Amino acid sequence: MNIQKKEQEQRDFVRILKSIRIEISKIIYPLPEGTEAEGIGKNIGGGGVCFSSFSFYQPGTKLNLKMEIKGWKNYKKNFSMLFNRAAKVPLSVIAEVVWCTAVPAESKYEGAEYEIGVQFLDIYEDDYQAFLRYLEEQVKN
Repeated sequence: MNIQKKEQEQRDFVRILKSIRIEISKIIYPLPEGTEAEGIGKNIGGGGVCFSSFSFYQPGTKLNLKMEIKGWKNYKKNFSMLFNRAAKVPLSVIAEVVWCTAVPAESKYEGAEYEIGVQFLDIYEDDYQAFLRYLEEQVKN
């Protein structure tokens, strides 16, 4: 199944509603020592993710995201999964901020100040293919 956009949608990929924990680090020089901020994913697709955060990010900012998506790794086709299918390994991606807006007080999710939309720029190919298979299953269910 291809997860390309439906005719009436403007996105390149179908999105699923998914609350996930995200560790966020700006890609700057020198590289930061650890996680700069945390976010909560609201929806995710093959091309990007929308999340809430306390931190503002200017459009165009490059981010390293570590997303805790339960079950995505089970769709990876390699021998290491035979040894530990339940491993809690985040999906790591390099992304670019497309938009960042302040969240109105009445709509704040877990107190987050901003809602941010990012486009994925770089993901290990085998991780990306596993993630796409995971999304396909989620869309079916």
